[in-house]
Amino acid sequence: MTMNPFILLSISITAEVCGTTAMKLSHGFSDPLFTAATIAAYVVAFSIFTIVLKKLPLGLAYGIWGGVGTVATAAIGIAAWGDPFGWTTCAGIALVVGGIYLLNRGTQDIEEKRAGKAAGASAAEVRI
Repeated sequence: MTMNPFILLSISITAEVCGTTAMKLSHGFSDPLFTAATIAAYVVAFSIFTIVLKKLPLGLAYGIWGGVGTVATAAIGIAAWGDPFGWTTCAGIALVVGGIYLLNRGTQDIEEKRAGKAAGASAAEVRI
């Protein structure tokens, strides 16, 4: 059974966000528990991400991975550590989300065109 690459991508993103949060809690890698958690989370994140790259285009996968990870860590920073949040931060997050949407939409358009060409070639081959 093959798992949906978007589910795997979600798991990879979650591991990356956990790793980044643990890195903040490691206080410059001076806390052994959170240092180990950082390393473990990043190993999981990158290991799963390599599997995702077998199924999804690089630009799409990395765009989603980086964008969602950035938005999630920004939200955690704002909620947990009082990181600055204002209209510019909100606009930046909106632009990241919009960029992820456009990457996904553009990739879907290209994949649909490729599928249409392949189907057209197959139909032409059948007629011959």
